Amino acid sequence: MSAQTRTFTPPAALGRIRGAALLVGVAGAVLAVIGGMADLEQFYRSYLVGYVFWLAIPFGCLGIMMLHHLTGGGWGIMIRRVLEAGARTLPLIVLLGLPVVLGLDHLYEWARPEHVAHDELLQHKAPYLNARSFALR
Repeated sequence: MSAQTRTFTPPAALGRIRGAALLVGVAGAVLAVIGGMADLEQFYRSYLVGYVFWLAIPFGCLGIMMLHHLTGGGWGIMIRRVLEAGARTLPLIVLLGLPVVLGLDHLYEWARPEHVAHDELLQHKAPYLNARSFALR
C-alpha cells in the first residue's frame, strides 16, 4: 500500500477575504497617518494602547506554551501549534514597537530633557528612565 500525500488547497473565498483584509489594513494605515498629522500626541497615545493590546497575544501564547513544556502534560498538545503560531508573531510586534520608541517624548515626561532638568525626582531616576535604556529593554 502506498502512502498518499495530501496537500492543502485554500478555498477561493479565502483569497477574497485576504484581499479585503489587505484593503482594510491599508485604509487603516492611511487613516492613522492622517490622524497623526492632525494631533501627533494623541496618535502616539492611541498607538501605545493598541500596541500593548496586540503585544499581549504573543506574550500570552508564549507563556502558555512555556507552561505546557514545563509541565510536560498532554493537556496542551491540541493547542500547541496555535500557541507556536501566536508566539511567532513576536518579531513583527517588535518591529511595530518602533513608533513607540520614536514617540517617547510625546508619551512620557521623563523622555523630555527640558522637563527632567526642572524635576529633582526625574533627575534621580534618569539613569534608568532614559530613551536609550528604554529602547534596549
